[in-house]
Amino acid sequence: MNLEGITLRVLAKELADQLVNGKIYKIFMPGKSSLLLQVNLQNHTRNLLIDLGGDSPLITLPERLPERPDTPPPFCMLLRKHLEEGRITQITQRELDRVLLMDIDLIGAERKIITKRLVLELTGKNSNVIFVSEKGVIVDALRHVSKAQSRVRQILPNLPYEFPPLPEGLDVLTAPPEAIRQACAASPDETLPLALVHATMGIGLVTAEEIARRSGYTGVPRLMDLEAAHAIEKALQSVQEEARARLDGTKPSVIGQIDRRNRMKNLLPYEPVCQRDMTRREFPSVLDALAFSASLIPVQIPEKDSLQKLVLTQIGRTEKKQKALARDLARAENADAQKVMADTLMAYSFQVKKGQKSCDLTNLYDGTILHIPLSPVLTPMENAQAYYRRYNKYKRAVAEIRAQQQDADTLLDYLKSLDASLDTAMTKGEIAEIKQEIIALGLLPQPKKKQPQTAKSAPLKITLSEDTFLYVGKNNKQNDYVTFKLGRGKDLWFHAKNIPGSHVIMKTTLPEPREEDILAAARIAAAFSKGKNADRVPVDYTEKRFVRKPGGAKPGFVIFTDQTTLYVKPAESITGQEQDRFTGLTSTK
Repeated sequence: MNLEGITLRVLAKELADQLVNGKIYKIFMPGKSSLLLQVNLQNHTRNLLIDLGGDSPLITLPERLPERPDTPPPFCMLLRKHLEEGRITQITQRELDRVLLMDIDLIGAERKIITKRLVLELTGKNSNVIFVSEKGVIVDALRHVSKAQSRVRQILPNLPYEFPPLPEGLDVLTAPPEAIRQACAASPDETLPLALVHATMGIGLVTAEEIARRSGYTGVPRLMDLEAAHAIEKALQSVQEEARARLDGTKPSVIGQIDRRNRMKNLLPYEPVCQRDMTRREFPSVLDALAFSASLIPVQIPEKDSLQKLVLTQIGRTEKKQKALARDLARAENADAQKVMADTLMAYSFQVKKGQKSCDLTNLYDGTILHIPLSPVLTPMENAQAYYRRYNKYKRAVAEIRAQQQDADTLLDYLKSLDASLDTAMTKGEIAEIKQEIIALGLLPQPKKKQPQTAKSAPLKITLSEDTFLYVGKNNKQNDYVTFKLGRGKDLWFHAKNIPGSHVIMKTTLPEPREEDILAAARIAAAFSKGKNADRVPVDYTEKRFVRKPGGAKPGFVIFTDQTTLYVKPAESITGQEQDRFTGLTSTK
């Protein structure tokens, strides 16, 4: 589950309202990654369960206690020794970071009050519970982090506790919208959602995209006009006001978004304007929402999560390679500078002596002073020859680097198409077909044993009217089948522009397709793409006869001409059982 800093701020307030001034009288560990505190208040008892065993941390106040082991683990025994009979004095969030602090007062030596602390670092799979003494020293932790695991920050007993580095940026709840907008405009050439994430603290991509949708502007912030700037500030202010309403109690309810696999994906302290591909559910509090999330039983799709993680990891590596190649190309394209230094050194070598680390000579070509780094172990002529060799090397490298860049770009597009296919895959057959593509790409080894045959997957068929229907490919193999087996010359072909997604073929018995059917097909093509959560998505369509597959191209890759581009609002995500919802669908212009 995605828990952003602004949601954790609401959670911290709810926990403080429920538990502050309560006395811890029992501590248990139901599992190796969970902790249960039983807290006595004036007239009732609360059970605080902290479970870090899943992909995302879970904090609830359960009514029914989970089973407890007969023998408590050492960490549980340590907490019992130090914290039982302690009084919870405050529960706070460290700024808008994903760190909650629980301060516990106890009676120490000479009857003096000392304050010990439980630090809850809620950082996904690396979440931790750390017990810190009154002197700021780690007593113990649920998970130890040694120097072999992290050179930057270790979590081990007897070490001083150090907070994780704070994310840079403006406090998204308190900073003026104008200041946030200006910080976004000062960022490099990033889209508005990414600029918002980098310019602020407390939100992730989900809320950043929400602000972008509310503003209607998703381009590069530094290119925004005055109208877009006002719209962005207004959108920021609206999200701030809704989040503050949850904090001051005027509107305590929060919104959960549940995906098609019955998992709570997002928990938001505002009313999202877009619920695409998600079921919306309102909860009276973050704690209630987390309790409901714990009760959900996700739909299991074999291997889907592991395959998607593998593809996303490879996408990240390919993007890093692209950046490295861009740096190499910029250096290689600067080859002429190496030749200028070599020529200048050759012409003025009599002014340079062996052993110098650099020299300043008159540029042979423009008469300016040229600073030339030198190797002190080489003679002036040898230094000049080294620059000539570097010049020739860079010249040869340009063509090679550009070829590698093209290969990396092609691979990245293909990996993103696999990621988009995994997003929509819902059957074992569809997953198996995508897995075969991943094996063919070399990301997984070829199975040694013959695999059991799975049912062949089929593209989605959607009826728009009695005379018009669509075929939607849900992976690259289906895309090729839809386009080149089912599609005919005059059939219309749809695909989100420059965005990984499904191929859609429209067939009709009418002399010409209706405009409303074209718009509906474009909306469905947008919904079956990685742009499905955007407010508007560009979709290209053309006749199938203008679509072709280059020789040797990877599955799903095509080139096309004579296209028209529509900007449409994506349709609600659909499945085969829901196709009748789209009969007679019209699009919003």
